[in-house]
Amino acid sequence: MSSSPPTADATAPGATATRGGLSARGVRVQANGQTLVRSVDIDVRPGELCAIIGASGAGKSTLLRVLAGVNAPSAGTVTVDGEHIDYATDSVGYVPTGDLVHPQLTVREALSYAAALRAYDVPAREREARVEAVLEELHMTHRGDAQVRSLSDGERRRVGCGTELVGDPSVVVLDEPTSGLDPGLERRLMVLLRELADRGRAVLVTTHATGSLRLVDRIIVMASGGRVAFVGSHDETLRHFGAESIDEVYAAVEASDDTSDVVPSRPFEAAAQTSNNASARRRAAPPMSSQIRTLSSRYALCMRRDARSLALMIGQAPIIGIAIGLTVPANILSNSLLGAYYGVLLAFMVVIGAVWLGLIAACREVARERDALLREAAVGVRLDAYLMSKCAVIFPLVAFQTLLLVIPVAVLQPPNGAITQYAGVLAVSIVGAWGAVAIGLLVSVLVQNAGQATTVLPLVVIPQLLLAGALIPPSKMIAPIKALSDITLARWTLSGIGNSLELAGSVSSTEGLSDATGLRGEFFNSGLIQPILMIALLSAVTLVFTAIVLDRRVVNAIYDEYDLLDEGPGGGAPAVRPAATAA
Repeated sequence: MSSSPPTADATAPGATATRGGLSARGVRVQANGQTLVRSVDIDVRPGELCAIIGASGAGKSTLLRVLAGVNAPSAGTVTVDGEHIDYATDSVGYVPTGDLVHPQLTVREALSYAAALRAYDVPAREREARVEAVLEELHMTHRGDAQVRSLSDGERRRVGCGTELVGDPSVVVLDEPTSGLDPGLERRLMVLLRELADRGRAVLVTTHATGSLRLVDRIIVMASGGRVAFVGSHDETLRHFGAESIDEVYAAVEASDDTSDVVPSRPFEAAAQTSNNASARRRAAPPMSSQIRTLSSRYALCMRRDARSLALMIGQAPIIGIAIGLTVPANILSNSLLGAYYGVLLAFMVVIGAVWLGLIAACREVARERDALLREAAVGVRLDAYLMSKCAVIFPLVAFQTLLLVIPVAVLQPPNGAITQYAGVLAVSIVGAWGAVAIGLLVSVLVQNAGQATTVLPLVVIPQLLLAGALIPPSKMIAPIKALSDITLARWTLSGIGNSLELAGSVSSTEGLSDATGLRGEFFNSGLIQPILMIALLSAVTLVFTAIVLDRRVVNAIYDEYDLLDEGPGGGAPAVRPAATAA
């Protein structure tokens, strides 16, 4: 590792990025005009374990995210094995503080899915062998069939590390992996990281735990303001600060002069060899079909394992259907006087039930995986494949829910004619529920977390209620509102269901109904094909818009987190930001 004084030019003429391991040159991070990390040069060589320490707020995690390619710096460049970080994210294994592993999976399943996404161009048998090798490397073979949610904190940290190791990265970066662990578990995890480095990887870790720092090759001490105060071995760090323990270094760093130069470490000569790393070469775009299969398989498995939530989702459908069937008078569709009016209300309640099932099934699904998605997108997961995998699982589930919704309604409220009328009701309701899934996915992409999604949901449901055409008939709407109604999912779903129940004739033939309510028989006279096509069109447009928004969210998370500095001579190079290929 090498580091430059904070006030010096971090990108001196003739400086070249080191090949082999992780290299940063002139990295600066600034947000809203405030400097978080000063100009820093860092090299972590293959076979080295390096630790970044410092007080809270010193910029350790900020610097680590930039070095891992999670965020782009304000200025400077980061390279891995001589290649820009934006083109080498699959060569970096980044393990953040959060738990990104799906808790419903077993350890072996979690690593297998991670391998399928990160090493998709590796034969299946080789991936399986790699998973078993990583389990052995992490000393987790005996826990391979245990679900992640049953593991201890230390074991979950190892699994999180394993999901990166199955991609065979040359560099492993970990943010506070020992946080919250007792001294024994902290020691075991640091020994494990030492073993990973001894096998030829470059390992960089941030930590507040000081008990095992003798295991690291060099310590990077960061002070307030994002400056690097010292770089050296454990003993060199103690001597420099005149301390007897690393704990005393923290106080000494804060008392040091903010403008003092960084003490450089030994010069780093370019490595002659890079690690044996199958992921280091630039890959072609991953095949969409295989990613959809992998992601949908994982999603479906997690959903099945969460049996209680799945039972609640499925169980609510027949309950809603029974409530709808019992709310209106019995056999009301056969009533010549009130059948048309209550038929519209019955169709409207079925619409709201179907829309609700689709929305609630999808509105939290992206938000709850946001951090995991950002990480997987960085290692090659296509965003279009991710969205399609959600649809591939949620669509059949919602179709089954809709079936359970419509059956009780059909039993409790037989139609004024053949029972086959409810076949059309079911078809339109399923397509309408799928449209609601598309809207729910858009909501999930727009919000920051799953809790916000449920808060926003009324803002989505209420317009569907108002613009469907049952509470306020289209003939009574002003022109702008009617135009909005014409592009509303619930409006076309209501039209299709009403057509299936043959409400057009009964509404038109009921004396005084149109004059009193504004309902028109022609509203339900558009057949089945037109409503279904309109719902499909609205759903497709919504999914495309969702994909665009998701792409921008991912790109912004990488490139718009910090200010972009365009510095002149002596101020460091501007950040190099290749075009992102998020989808």
